[in-house]
Amino acid sequence: MKLFNEGSPIYLQLRKHIEERILSEILKEEDAIPSLRIMAQDYNLNPITVGNALGVLVEEGVLYKKRGVGIYVSSGARKLIIKMRSKDFIAEKLEPTLRMAKQLELPKQQLIEIIESLYGGTND
Repeated sequence: MKLFNEGSPIYLQLRKHIEERILSEILKEEDAIPSLRIMAQDYNLNPITVGNALGVLVEEGVLYKKRGVGIYVSSGARKLIIKMRSKDFIAEKLEPTLRMAKQLELPKQQLIEIIESLYGGTND
């Protein structure tokens, strides 16, 4: 499986890949991120590209730098990623989908039943 594609800038794809590793808990809070040089070798990327991806994650608070030691996963990084992605998901996917459902005159109860079946009941 190819990790990177031509669809968007590689540094954004690497950023998303690192976020996915945090979301899946492969990388946990306070885990060290491999050095920029090692990541560039591992992913066969220019170190500047890797630096750009890590820089964005540091700016967002997902990662933090320990001067002279390295870059680490921030405490609360997973929750922060979920919060950021949830906002994007609602705005870019869920709201347009629900508008389409309304245009198609799908009954609200039918949508609720689908949600309940996916989430496993009404208490979640």
